[in-house]
Amino acid sequence: MADDKLVQIDNVSKSFNGSSEQVLNNVSLHVNRNEFVSILGESGCGKSTLLNIIGGFEKATAGKVHIDGNEVKKPSKNCMMLFQNYGLLPWRTVFKNVELGLEGQKLSSAERKDRVLNYLKLVGLENKGQQFPHEMSGGMQQRVAIARALITEPEIILMDEPLAALDAFNRYYLQDELLKIQESSNATFVLVTHDIDEAIYLSDRIFIMSKNPGEVHREIKIEMSKPRDRSHGNFQYYRKRIFEEFQFSGGSNTISYHI
Repeated sequence: MADDKLVQIDNVSKSFNGSSEQVLNNVSLHVNRNEFVSILGESGCGKSTLLNIIGGFEKATAGKVHIDGNEVKKPSKNCMMLFQNYGLLPWRTVFKNVELGLEGQKLSSAERKDRVLNYLKLVGLENKGQQFPHEMSGGMQQRVAIARALITEPEIILMDEPLAALDAFNRYYLQDELLKIQESSNATFVLVTHDIDEAIYLSDRIFIMSKNPGEVHREIKIEMSKPRDRSHGNFQYYRKRIFEEFQFSGGSNTISYHI
């Protein structure tokens, strides 16, 4: 039987400026295949640094990260990152932005076109291929970025607060889209966020980070079926429990908690 653990993080620590500024201390956790995990914490707890270490964009000062049994030493197309700022090229159409993810792959023009159209359809933009990013809303631009990440068919998608800049309606819509995409693509998602509701709505498990230096304070398994009702009593239970965990760990009001 294959090991269900896709990502294994063992005793990872990270310091900057030599060793004077320790950001992460002895962080250990794992992520299962096809799981949606959130790393939840206030600003400065090192959650984005941890995500960059998982993706191979930064090196840990101590400890190791393995993906599918292989130690992470550099970025890989098997592990894609989504950021808040979308990263779309303004001079390229939506189609061409998504097609960018296929560069370096030996595909015919017809195969490229089919792949791009398939992933545009997956994110609900099948009729927007000839538009340019400046002609689209922030939510639509983020869907383009998601399609570009998915087209490489990675095992893992890392997300550094990709929905934080969106209004509530677009944010809720894209949260639902992410759940549909996870179901249809079988990808594994690791989300960094400071929004409690977002973490509960999307995640199978949540890792709560404390800071100075960043450590895993608590792991919470969300035992609710998806999609989830934000007004349900069980949802409110998890909100209250997580909020109390932050108060206990000394967290501040940089954590979003929707009343």
